[in-house]
Amino acid sequence: MKKIFLSVAILSALGVSAVSQAATVGATGTITFKGQINADSCVIHTNGPGSAGGRDLLVDMGSVSADSLGTEAQPTVSGGTITALPTDVALTLECVSGTSVELALTPGIASGKGIGVTGGAQGVQIMLTQAGNALDFSAGPVTLNAPLNAGVANIDLRAFYTRQLGKAVADVVPGNAVGTASYVLSYN
Repeated sequence: MKKIFLSVAILSALGVSAVSQAATVGATGTITFKGQINADSCVIHTNGPGSAGGRDLLVDMGSVSADSLGTEAQPTVSGGTITALPTDVALTLECVSGTSVELALTPGIASGKGIGVTGGAQGVQIMLTQAGNALDFSAGPVTLNAPLNAGVANIDLRAFYTRQLGKAVADVVPGNAVGTASYVLSYN
């Protein structure tokens, strides 16, 4: 009988300790998933197919020395002793159908042949190059073409901060430099 009583006492103690060690609720809440479904038949990505694309892309140009800035005519050649630093912009375009795609780029602010900047820096602009050739926005939008292969096309660009036409390194005022270009995708 003592054995049964002792067993019941031990089991009761274990049950009470298991109940007393139950988790304490620390917080509750809701997770909201937000997005939008659209009818676009082409999408653009900056990190390859399947990466998060969307309509608004961000290219981080980093911090660049004024001494490294090239010119509108030669964005890849530094105006000082520091190497001109490009930022690679690898665009992947995916379309539902078609054999080729066109990407039309329009600067938010035109600056000579380049893209004007806001944010405090002065005497600078952004120049885009493709295969070593500078894109010229002085006459308006620039259209780039690429063949679609199984619905995918790649357009490789390089972005450089450069001095505006006629500006020397000494004319550059340091500060934030933010430029925008809108794009339109169409396919054949």
